[in-house]
Amino acid sequence: MAKLAVTFYSVLRMPIVDILQCARAAEEAGFGFISVAESFYRDGATLAAAIACNTMTIRLGSSVFPIYTRTPFQLAMAMASLDELSNGRMGYLGLGLGYRNRTADYFGLKIERPLERMREYVEIIRLLLSASEAGYRGKFFQFKSFPKLVREPLHIPIYFGSSGARMLQLAGEVADGVILNSIATPAHIRHARDMLKRGAEIAGRDPAESTIAASVIYAVAENVAEAAQAAKEDILFYLGYPEINPILEQSGFMEEAEIIRRVHRERGKDEALALISERMLASLAIYGEAQHCRAKLAEWIAAGLDLPIIRVSNVPYAEREKKPVFLRAIDSLRDF
Repeated sequence: MAKLAVTFYSVLRMPIVDILQCARAAEEAGFGFISVAESFYRDGATLAAAIACNTMTIRLGSSVFPIYTRTPFQLAMAMASLDELSNGRMGYLGLGLGYRNRTADYFGLKIERPLERMREYVEIIRLLLSASEAGYRGKFFQFKSFPKLVREPLHIPIYFGSSGARMLQLAGEVADGVILNSIATPAHIRHARDMLKRGAEIAGRDPAESTIAASVIYAVAENVAEAAQAAKEDILFYLGYPEINPILEQSGFMEEAEIIRRVHRERGKDEALALISERMLASLAIYGEAQHCRAKLAEWIAAGLDLPIIRVSNVPYAEREKKPVFLRAIDSLRDF
C-alpha cells in the first residue's frame, strides 16, 4: 500500500466518538497515518492523544499546528508526550503560519516576520527533543535553561505547511519536507520540489530526502453530482484565503478565482459555487466514484506527491451523515 494519511481537521463538526471510530477504520483499511490539525474549535494534541489511545499501529501526524498560537515549548512537550503515549508512533510534525485574517480576527495576533520565526521555532523544537538541557538566544525566543525533556533524542520529521516559494525554500534548508495546501495541483507539486531542491542546495543537504505531502480534497460517492457538490464546497472554502494565490497563479485559475470571490462576497455562496467550473473542480479536487478517485490519486502520486493526506469533503452533509461519509471515503482507499 502507498503511504496514505487521513486528516481530522480542527473545524470538523463531528463528535469525537465518531472520529475515533473512523480512525480505527483507517487503521484497519491500511492507512499509514492519521493527521490532526489545529486552528480553532478542537485542540489538535488532545485529539491526537485520544486517537493514540484508541489505535494500535497507525502513526500520527499534524497538518498543521500554527506557530503563532502555540509556543515551541508547548509543542515540543506535546510531541514528547504523544510519542510516549503512542509507543513511538509520532510520524511527523506539520508546522504552519495559520491564515492571516483568521489569526488576527480569532486570536488577536499578527503574523510578522514568518520566515525568521519559523527558523527559530524549528531550531528550538529540535533542541528541546535532543535529550539535553537546552538554552537558546534568538530574535523571538530567549531562554537559559530548559530542563531535559526526553530520555533519548527524539527525531520527529518536521514538515512546513505552506504554498509560498520562500517558505518552501526554507523547508528545503531546515525542515524534512512540506505539506502543501488542499488545492495543490501536480504543477504545484513540481514547483514545490524545485523550491525544496533550491533550499537544500543552499544548506548543502540532499534534496532527495525531502518529503512532499499535500492535503487532498477527496469526495467519493456513487452519485458523481453529489461528490462534485461536496468537493466544490471545500474549494470555495479555500478560495477565501489569499495564501493559496501562488497555487491559483501557477494553475491558471487566478482570474476565475477572483470572479468567484467577488460573487461570493456580493451575492452569496450558492451563486459562487455555481461558478466553479468543471476544469477547476477536476484540477483542484479528487471526486467521483471510487475507482475513478483511486486512479486520480495515483496520478497525483506519479506527479511527485509522496504522502497524500486525504481531506474528506463533508460540508453538505448533516452531522449524522458525516461519519458514514468518512467511512465510505476510507473504505474506497482500502489497501491502496
